[in-house]
Amino acid sequence: MLTKTIAPALLSLFAWCLPCAAQTTVVDVKDDSTVHCPVRMSGTITFNESESGGFHHAALSSYALAATNLSNVPIVALVTYTLIGTSRGPLLGDDRQLDAFFSHDLEIAPGQTWTKTRNDNGEFITPFSDKAAKVAPAATSQVIFVQFADGNTCGNANDGRVTSLMDARADLLLALNKWNDAAKIGEHKFLKALDYKVTDRTGNAEGILGNIRDMQKEKGSTAAIEYIRSMLDVAATR
Repeated sequence: MLTKTIAPALLSLFAWCLPCAAQTTVVDVKDDSTVHCPVRMSGTITFNESESGGFHHAALSSYALAATNLSNVPIVALVTYTLIGTSRGPLLGDDRQLDAFFSHDLEIAPGQTWTKTRNDNGEFITPFSDKAAKVAPAATSQVIFVQFADGNTCGNANDGRVTSLMDARADLLLALNKWNDAAKIGEHKFLKALDYKVTDRTGNAEGILGNIRDMQKEKGSTAAIEYIRSMLDVAATR
């Protein structure tokens, strides 16, 4: 009970102290890629930081990350990692993935910039030592892996984030083919197939499959089957 009583008081103190000495910092994202892929990383990160009672407070106010395709071929898949640091060191590591294997609309065309924003009003509170020297706030981003529409790839295909993306893609492709095969037999088979549990090793395929189930309920089987086949038609061109 004592802990529950003190915690709100401390949070109130932090909230009261934060505006007193809050400083807004804007940093440009530096491309720190170690792989030589035709993709340029850039962007701008803005955050507020202050210190009180031995604690460092940091809150992101704006986050814009950009990846520009410098090649002559559309990008089908992209995996990046961004690290944001305040005056007290590393703050946040952010993994980003794009997979346009089933949709031409999601591809990054030659010369096009793919922009991702993050709206996060959460606050990061960490203890610090007065003896520790401050550092310059910074943000770096690196390309981990790229796959192009012609089948060529660049980067580390064995990175766990990349294998996770590929596993999710394979599981999604397997489920879509099963649903399409059931639809060829008839609607009753299609509806039964939608109820079957599918293989989803990463937990990332279910979001898309769930959207298709919702589409069937809201718009009917014909619309859902057409959508499935449009995804498979795109996949067949890869």
